This record gives sequence, structure tokens and C-alpha cells, in this order.
Amino acid sequence: MGLLHKTGLCCSLIVTLSVVFTWPAVVRGESETVAAQALNLLSSFAADYADAVQEEQVIDERLYHQQSRQLERVQKLVRELPDRPGRASLERTLDALQRDFTARGNAEQVQRRANTAADRLAALYQLQRSPIHPLPAAEEGAPLYRQHCARCHGLRGGGTEGGPALTSPERAAQFSLFDFYNLLDPSADTLHGSQLGADLNSWQRWALAVAVAGFPVADQLPPPADLAQRYPALVALPGMAVTRPGALPEEAAAAFLWWRGHPDAVRALEHPLVRAGGLLQLAETAHRAGDTTGAYYKAVLAYRQGYLPLRSQLEKRDPALAAQIQGQWRELREALSGDSSNAGVLAASQRLRASLAQARNRLEPSTERPAYVLWAAVLFALAAVTGLLWWRLLRRRQGRQSR
Repeated sequence: MGLLHKTGLCCSLIVTLSVVFTWPAVVRGESETVAAQALNLLSSFAADYADAVQEEQVIDERLYHQQSRQLERVQKLVRELPDRPGRASLERTLDALQRDFTARGNAEQVQRRANTAADRLAALYQLQRSPIHPLPAAEEGAPLYRQHCARCHGLRGGGTEGGPALTSPERAAQFSLFDFYNLLDPSADTLHGSQLGADLNSWQRWALAVAVAGFPVADQLPPPADLAQRYPALVALPGMAVTRPGALPEEAAAAFLWWRGHPDAVRALEHPLVRAGGLLQLAETAHRAGDTTGAYYKAVLAYRQGYLPLRSQLEKRDPALAAQIQGQWRELREALSGDSSNAGVLAASQRLRASLAQARNRLEPSTERPAYVLWAAVLFALAAVTGLLWWRLLRRRQGRQSR
């Protein structure tokens, strides 16, 4: 009996410890699911509002009432989430959104308010909105689209009676790539009414999101390559995954719509150091998710593909900065291969990314004119003045001789 009693106590202790150690992860997982559902509803609300209200008039009663229910659902989901610092700010934004919606406010203002609420929600509950791998090409998502989406949205995204068109640039501009991805997550999908994409893994959902993003720009030519240099954050992760084109200036929005539908073509436009920074962010994401091997691989890839091709140039331009970056690469590698915490890896990676950004600025072509150009300008000016004086002197002599 004593042995049985001790065995029972041990089993109870094991069960208790299992609950204690696994419960936070369970709660965190449930919170992420609820937050993702609310984010899904907010993104769709922002995209559809302009079709429901124009000039303070409801033009689609059915859609307007549907959006009213969506807002109520969002507020209910947010109330289910655990309290965190910043929660009050999120609730104030949602209250303001409800007031604007009830007053049938300006579409641009309401969309901006809804997207602000979505971004605050994602940040507050730490939703992972960027993939831990480079974005797939649209061609990889095309077969998945035909299998899962074409029946309702049309073979080329033109829409059918069963689903809206996916070809409108104006509507697509209200969604980020993550918003499309989130619509395909069966745990977050609150709109399709069935578990769309339940058999898809994360890679396939990102491929499908890219394929959908390509429909509005299917017949367009690529934007000028120099735009990628002016907006480097938009051609790299996480910017390409989390940015909504509608929030950008017109020129950048048009280019970004094309870029995110063709991520494989855009990689060639990335500055190597921007690519390195993006890969380091992917390494941070992988490490937070527990994939230490993947995090180490991405950091090595960042070094080889992003920094190494420019290292010799930086050593000539700024030896001290080059030495600092080499030391920071070593620190990050040791943190990733050792037993460092997420906070330690994140701090090492962020220091390195800041130095890489500084290196990119140092490697930009100098706007100062070389000294020989200035001396040439001075000599040219002296020659011009001398020639003018000599010409005037000759004119005077000729005038005297003619008299």
C-alpha cells in the first residue's frame, strides 16, 4: 500500500508539474488564435468599408450590417484577450473606430483607423506577421489557388457569384501579404465559413498569399529599378509581408503592389546589406519559435549573401566599422550556437543590424566633389579671366593704332 501511495503521489506530482509548465504555452497559443481572428476581421472591415459607405451614405445595406457585426465580434474577441500594457490604447482606437463607423465617416479615415487598430493588436499580442523563410514565388502558389480558390474567385481572380474579384488594385491595397495569409489560416479564418486551407502548411499559405497578391498587377510592367533603392525596406522582409500599399505614397504604393506579387524577381533589386538585415530578422523570428538550427543557418546566409560581397569595400572605406561588424558577427554566432536566451540573441542581432545600416550609409557614393575637380574649376576660372583681360588689352591697342 505504501508503494502504491508513493506511486500515486509521484504521478500526481508529474501531472501537476506538466500542467504548470505547459499551461502558459496553451494560454499563449489561445491568445494568438483569438488575436489573429480579430486581426482578420479588422483587415476585411478596412478593405470593404468603401463599398458599404460613400459620402456619409450607406450604399450597400447588407454589407454595412455585416460590418457592424464584424466590429461587435472584434470587440468581443479583444475582451477575451489577457490584459497587457497598451491594451487601453487599443480599446480607445476601437471605440473611435466604432464612432466613425456609426457616423458613416470618410472611407480613408475609417480604413486608417481600422488598420491602426489591427497593427496595435498584432504588436500587443506579438503575432508573427512575417515568414521565417524568403517569400515563395507566385508560380508556387498557382496550383494551390486553382485547387482551393478558383471555384469561388475565378481561374484568374475575376470573381464569380460565389466570391468577389481579387483583381482590384484599390481593394488589394488595403491588405498586407500577412492579411492574405491570415485569411488562409483555419484557426483565424472567420469569413469563409469552412476550414479553407486546413491541409496547407505555412509555406503553402504564403505561396497562395503571393499568388493572390499578383492578380491586380498581372498585366503590368515592373516599376523602375531605382524605386527599390529609394524604398529599400519594401523589397525585403518583414516590410514586404506586413506593409499595406494603401498606407504608402502613390508612387511607392503602385511599385509595392507589383513587388509583393513578384518576390522572386525583386530579390535581385535588394541591396546586399538590406538582404543581410532581412535575413537576420528572419533568424530572430526562427529563434523565438524554437528553431535554433534554422536561425543559425539564416544568420550564416546573411553573412555570406549580404555582408561578405561588400566586406573588402567597407574595410577600405571604414576599417574601424568593418572590424566592429566582424566582432558582432562573431558574438551573434556564439549566441546562436550557445545557450543564450531569446533576449540575448535579439540584442546581438539588433546591434549587428544597426551596424549594417551604418555600413550601407558609409558605402554610398560620396556627394563631395574630389579635390582635383575643384582645382580644375579654379584653373578654368583663372584662364577665363586671363583670356578676357588679354582680349580687352588687344582691343585697346587696336583702337589706338587706328587713331
